Parts: sequence; structure tokens; C-alpha cells
Amino acid sequence: MTKFLKAITAGLILLVSSLAHADYTLGAGDYVRVTVYGDSELMRETRVSEDGVLTMPLIGEVRVGGLTTIESEKRIAEQLKKGGFIANPQVSVLVLEFMSKSVSVLGGVLKPGRYAVTRPTDIKDILAEAGGLTSEASEIVTVVRGDKRSEYDLNEVIERRNLNDQDIRLTGSETIYVSVRDVAVTGQVLRPGKYGIQGGTRKISDFVALAGGSTELAGETLYFTTQRSGTAVTQEINIDELFRSPASQLNKELLPGDVIYVPKAPQVYVYGEVQRPGMYKIDKNMTVMQAIAKSGGLTVRGTQRSVKLHRKNAEGSIVKQTPDLNGTLQDEDVLFIEESLL
Repeated sequence: MTKFLKAITAGLILLVSSLAHADYTLGAGDYVRVTVYGDSELMRETRVSEDGVLTMPLIGEVRVGGLTTIESEKRIAEQLKKGGFIANPQVSVLVLEFMSKSVSVLGGVLKPGRYAVTRPTDIKDILAEAGGLTSEASEIVTVVRGDKRSEYDLNEVIERRNLNDQDIRLTGSETIYVSVRDVAVTGQVLRPGKYGIQGGTRKISDFVALAGGSTELAGETLYFTTQRSGTAVTQEINIDELFRSPASQLNKELLPGDVIYVPKAPQVYVYGEVQRPGMYKIDKNMTVMQAIAKSGGLTVRGTQRSVKLHRKNAEGSIVKQTPDLNGTLQDEDVLFIEESLL
């Protein structure tokens, strides 16, 4: 193959890979392949870090969080050129694993699971990816966005009646549940799924127990949704109170189609010079110091003076700061304990 044909082929490969996911915005956890045409030693398969950074040969850290794949290619190329390493670099960024933006689809669909959001999409598109509805599915679709739950009539979703783009658009991290005739227990339980009502009526606590109970990452409350009145009604219930007083009115008897959802508690990521780096549940009013203690405390190379906090601001950007050790944590905070220089 001539050099000219090789150049044309390389250009086409770069173009196709760029267009395939040109609208995809990179985020923490995405696994990508970075290729610099003409220099195989610069090819890297790596994961975007929690603070949105890729580490590349020659140029070191490149901040790509919040950038599309094409924007990331341009930034890497600019840094290679600015550093004097390559005069006219051609860079391709291909997403191998979409981890930062996905939607969970549960309930009455043929293929429940997690689906990557790789392009602008909405509820009906994701339901189609999940194989459509089962014969047991109802026409009520529940969309959970953080702490907000929204109920939609599937016919209105398909026909775009009484809804705007914001109602049905999906950006990632949502959970979609299609109601079915059984009782569904979803979210942070050990065995999420559908459970039939057998041996008479059962109560909320019975179904939480059937699902294995709450996980370590579960929040303090659960959401119970029923349509027995003809309209979907959701109630928030404290889980501890539910099990402490099983005979109380909070512990309602369930009917087919009822839904129990246990949301995830706020979480903090602790890494660096601690004994047990990882993700931890934020207990009520948990401080920075308590999170460090929860992760096993500092290593011999760590010091309280080297604690850094990465937190999203109102615009969604990550801001690095030196925290008050007695300050309270927020959901998705990241604590990094740097190595002491002393």
C-alpha cells in the first residue's frame, strides 16, 4: 500500500471513529483508546479519572472531563503540538466502555439492564433498546432522576402528548421502571427484582426482606409507589421506622403493580494515602475527618495537611480545595490524601 493510500485510510479511520460518538461527553470511569497516527508508542487504553483527567505519554495529564470525544482529540493534539513533540498530530479518541453515562431500565421490558447514553436520547428510545415491553407490563413508566420521581403514561410518551422535551430526555444516571402486575423491589437491595404476592397479602417490610434487605450503600428511606386509587401515588418511608414498628400504618399491604424503590445514599470517594481507599456511604452530617477514619485512617506517608477535596460547583465543574476537617461532606465529593513531602 502506498504512503498516499495509507494516509487516506488513516484519515477515514479517524473520521469514522470521531463521528461514531461525536456527541458523547466524556466523564469519570469512561474507558477510552487514544491513538496518535504515525506513532504507535503513544497509543493508550486508559480510564478517565474521577477528576476527568487522562494521563498520556510526553504531555502528562490532559483534562477531558466534560469534553466531547472530538474536543478531547483537539485538546490532546494541541498539547502534543505545543510541547514540540509532533508538528501536525492526528489524534483519535474512541470510547471502549461507556461508564459515566448510562440508564438503568427495570420492570416490564424484555431485556432489563443498563444502557449507555452515547447520543441524545429519550425514554422511548431506551425502552426500544431494552427490547420493548413484556406482556405483563402496564402503561405506567417511572423515571427516577436523583431524588425526583416522575410518572408518565407510555402512550403520552410515544405520542408526545402533554409532555415537553425536558420530561422525556435522558442524559444518564436515570432509572426507568416499567410497572408490571407483580410487586417490584428496586434500587439498593441485595436482590432487586419482581416478587409475586403469595399466601395472602404481604407488607412492605416483607418484600424488602424477600429482596435480601438494603445494601450498605442504601439511603435511610425508601419510596413506595401504588396506583390503587387510579393515580400513581408515591410515599417516602423511613426504613428503620418501618422495621422497628412492623404493625404501624406505614407498613402498608401491597397489591400487584406496587413498586418499592430503595435509593442510594450520598457517597464520598476517598483515595490516596489512606489504609482502605474506596467509595463510602455518607452518614448523616459526616465530616471530612470521619470519612478518613472510615477508610482506615492515614498511612504513614499521609498527613492531615495534605487532604484535598474535589467538589462539583453549581455549574457542574470540579473545584479543588483544602477542606475544613470538621466540614460536612456532600454527595459525590472526592477526598484525595496526598503523600507528605516531609
